[in-house]
Amino acid sequence: MAAMTRRRAESLRWAPALVLALAAGGAARAQTEGAATGGGMTVRPRIAMMETWTDNLRLSEHDKDAALVTVVSPGISIVRTNGPLRGSLDYTLNGIVYEKSDQPSQLQSALQANGQAELIERHLLVDMNASIGQQSASAFGLQSTPTLGSQSSVSTLANANRHQVSTLLLSPMLHEVIGSLVSMDLRGNFSRTEVRGSSLGDNRGAGGSLRFTGAGGGSLNWWTQVTTQQTTPASGRANRLSSAVLGLSYQPDADLTLGADAGRERNDYLTSTGQKGNTGGVNAQWRPTPRTRVNGDWHRHEYGNSHSFSFEHRMAHSVWQLSDSQAVTVGSLSAGGVRSNYDQFFLLFASLEPDPVKRDLLVRAYLQAQGLSPDAPSSAGFLSSGPSQLRSQTLGFTLQGVRSTLSAQASRNITRRLGSGLNQGDLANNSRIEQRSYSLTASHQLTPTSGLSVTAAHQQALGDASGRATRLTSLTANWNGKLGPRSSVQFGARHARFEGVTAYAENAVYANLTQQF
Repeated sequence: MAAMTRRRAESLRWAPALVLALAAGGAARAQTEGAATGGGMTVRPRIAMMETWTDNLRLSEHDKDAALVTVVSPGISIVRTNGPLRGSLDYTLNGIVYEKSDQPSQLQSALQANGQAELIERHLLVDMNASIGQQSASAFGLQSTPTLGSQSSVSTLANANRHQVSTLLLSPMLHEVIGSLVSMDLRGNFSRTEVRGSSLGDNRGAGGSLRFTGAGGGSLNWWTQVTTQQTTPASGRANRLSSAVLGLSYQPDADLTLGADAGRERNDYLTSTGQKGNTGGVNAQWRPTPRTRVNGDWHRHEYGNSHSFSFEHRMAHSVWQLSDSQAVTVGSLSAGGVRSNYDQFFLLFASLEPDPVKRDLLVRAYLQAQGLSPDAPSSAGFLSSGPSQLRSQTLGFTLQGVRSTLSAQASRNITRRLGSGLNQGDLANNSRIEQRSYSLTASHQLTPTSGLSVTAAHQQALGDASGRATRLTSLTANWNGKLGPRSSVQFGARHARFEGVTAYAENAVYANLTQQF
């Protein structure tokens, strides 16, 4: 009980800051409204209230616990399109209260933020990225479907396998041109990941790179780079990768770029004493039209070769995506699952709004009008420490009609353990974990102020250890409408069925009211 009280007190430290931000945003809105073309800054505070009834709060097969769940969600969206500090931030604080149940109340944060600070014009930049969201600790533990609101999804069910994960990435860069022939980029990379209620997945990273690139122009150019990066988990041995590489790039025309590089690297992914070896590879980027992009890359490493391939094609009302990649991750989330609604429409609207910061506002406004959550469908995955090799394959498309939209995504992720005794969690007992995810979302604008959306999703995880497998299938339907220029309402229902460590079926209905200021 004391530990729970301390966690609540720690979470409540976010609340005063958010209240102040909402108050400041409300006072400043008159000055910032329409500033995307003027001062370049838009601040939009909001508050939402959601009421959910579920017939299986504890996700039990036999001992079901029906309950009412109330969620109060103040939030704020900030976008700045020009000036020395540019970027976007969207934050929601979800206060969750359970009625007719002894489940304790809790706070959940949801954050997506990215920006760039230009401290010295054209010389010193700092790239920043931060996120807070929910993630499964184990791919083979209890899985559940979040409630999909028009602003973000929220995990209201009693699932001890889900944890709140916070990440922060900072990357300062010093850029200089030496004698008009060589450009220099000195970059630092600092990261921090924290998992609430678990040390698994907690890690910090630090490193940097120094790159020299020929600045003389022409179709043939050169570059050289030295890099070092260390990742240290909260419990376990740190891992470091260092390399020195020399590369050439050739651009025969404006649409095609070819490259090759070779060098030496040192890593300790497989053994604690480390190993040295040669590295090298080739890459290509081709943009035959403004709407089509093809990228390919292959590199040799002592710990396992890496590659990436991606194809993206945008038509007037559709976007098609295909990707296949293999790389090593260390002490971080083992990324899985499919692209979110936000990712798909951010690419689809590239021709409408080239500026990424302004496009962020456009995409979020469109998703809200369609009643679609930006971060849905939620990605599968699991928490990990230590080095692992991830093979990720994705296929997705989005079709946009006059009043209807159809979006489908499928993904396959294979995570392999590297080294011996370096991993915790699922990879301590499984040398290979395969995850598959499928989703289909259809939405239709019924009237200018109302719409309907339906999402069907299926995800499964398979391990090479005996009996390690899970499956989660869900169906969610939402109706959304406008009550005024700044207020909206949403009614929804879902059905979920899970097979794994335990089996359960869950049904829920919910209503959500959102007021923007």
